Amino acid sequence: MGRPDGSAWRRRLRAVLPHLLTAALAVAVSFGVQVGLPRPEPQAVVAPTPAPPTVAPTPAPTVPAAPTAGTAPAPAADIIRQDLADLRAEDDRLWSAIYLARAISQVSDAETQMRVNELESVAQSLVAVDGSLELAYERADESIKGPIAALRRDAGAIRDDLYVRPEGMDARLAVLRQTILTLIGERH
Repeated sequence: MGRPDGSAWRRRLRAVLPHLLTAALAVAVSFGVQVGLPRPEPQAVVAPTPAPPTVAPTPAPTVPAAPTAGTAPAPAADIIRQDLADLRAEDDRLWSAIYLARAISQVSDAETQMRVNELESVAQSLVAVDGSLELAYERADESIKGPIAALRRDAGAIRDDLYVRPEGMDARLAVLRQTILTLIGERH
């Protein structure tokens, strides 16, 4: 019973990672929605008191009851729109990070395939990396669209050079993976 090799561990991580990220996203969105909802104020329970026995009821002057603050006023439409925009921006940021993490995993797969000289599999992994980076670009805010576009160009250049100049591909793939990791790290 030896240690499981790295590729089996990575396959398991790659299978579980989307589920973990989806769960984290669901929790973040539910917290965001809960923050935006108005909180109901507790209702005071008034116990009925028995009327004292009186011989002749005398009419008491009626005073209008003061309005109670039982419900909170509805938030303004601008506030709701801003909250929704903030939630959408957070959702896009999280999806962008998920796609970048997926690209890292695909680059790692390409590195593993390169070590065993499976050039066709490396090329397929690089196509998948480009797809993940494209999805991350679509969801990213403007501040990181430029670096993601540069990463896509680098991945394309690596794929183009794969059959022409395969020497040094391990190092280029490692640099690509590290650059994506750095981009994710800068965002947090």
